[in-house]
Amino acid sequence: MATIFKNAHLLDPMQGVEGRGDVLIENGKIVGILQDDLAIGKIVPILVPQWDTQIIDLGGAFLSPGWIDIHTHVFNTIGDFCLPADDVGIRSGVTTIADAGTSGILTFDAFRHSVINTAKTRVYAFMDPSLLYIATSDFIAHRLEIAANPRNQDVERAAAAVEANRDVIVGFKVRPVRRAGESQSPVLVAARALADRFNLPLMVHVGRFPQDEVVPPHELLPQLKAGDIVTHCFQPQFGLFDESGNLLPAAREAIDRGVLLDVGHSNADFSIATAKSAIAQGILPNTLSTDLNCFNIDTVGSLAAVMTKFVNLGLSLADVVERVTTRAAAAISKSDQLGGFKPGQLADFTIFEWVDQEAVLEDGRGGTMQVSQMLKVSGVCRSGEYVAIERSPFDPEPAPEANQEPALV
Repeated sequence: MATIFKNAHLLDPMQGVEGRGDVLIENGKIVGILQDDLAIGKIVPILVPQWDTQIIDLGGAFLSPGWIDIHTHVFNTIGDFCLPADDVGIRSGVTTIADAGTSGILTFDAFRHSVINTAKTRVYAFMDPSLLYIATSDFIAHRLEIAANPRNQDVERAAAAVEANRDVIVGFKVRPVRRAGESQSPVLVAARALADRFNLPLMVHVGRFPQDEVVPPHELLPQLKAGDIVTHCFQPQFGLFDESGNLLPAAREAIDRGVLLDVGHSNADFSIATAKSAIAQGILPNTLSTDLNCFNIDTVGSLAAVMTKFVNLGLSLADVVERVTTRAAAAISKSDQLGGFKPGQLADFTIFEWVDQEAVLEDGRGGTMQVSQMLKVSGVCRSGEYVAIERSPFDPEPAPEANQEPALV
């Protein structure tokens, strides 16, 4: 059966489509788009719907390609750090997520069977190339000196894990830590070798970790290649900027080489002031992501909330949507399937709107932003399956109505 999403405000940066229109899908894939002055793909069923065509009238709401969050933590069946994949994903209007290094080699089968294969959300992974990495609230892998231990690396076993999971592993997450007095990060060395072997990107964390020394940016950034990703790009300390807020020379060289910048909002790894200064200098993120985990929900909120912040930082709505659709799909090499409304691509959509709502948004470092409107997700379609969303799992509880009379008894 075909489905037509009618009366939508289409927003597809991949093809430059914006404005009122309809989209036709069949068998979980996009087959046609119709606007007043634009027709792409198969359009006859849109003009003359068949008797078995389902019609979903969106009443002018925005319809974009399905949102993609490339930095999340969803291996919630081990440890106490991660969130359920479908709370971060489908229930928040995000059709595709990538777990950022929550699982290493020895736990990857468990991650695949318990999360990737069971979630309604499409889940990919930036695998930690270590034999063992477990994400916990007390950073146990660092406190026990596992993360920076050279004996925790085995490139051949990691390669075997990648070979067995090529359909879901989209890169390697690296926390570039090393033991005091050592010149190299064992996990970075292993990840670089694997990335080059499989032509997959690194996602590297900038910031700090307890107990371990982190490779400083001036040493880390020259090791990155085009397509690699720096997450927490607006981290105000130990990141890409000096104390005056100026971009480091090594960061400029990395960007010029094609290294990508990802927001990775998190809690203390994003600064509104740093983002504002960077944008004023013309330094824009390539992708927006949340880094959602159990300990930053109140600060991050959702991908929609992160997008709201960046519209208020000066990006257009189309620019923001591009960074969670077209550019995010490209960052994980899935542009053939995701990120646009091209006929043949998967029918992944996010339906959303602006709602009038006074709110104070935070950055986790004491910075705040007053907004009068918020992006709110109202529905999602994942491979052709449409789900209406009344409230995302991480939205604040609605306030009780004032002056509510008690019930008479």
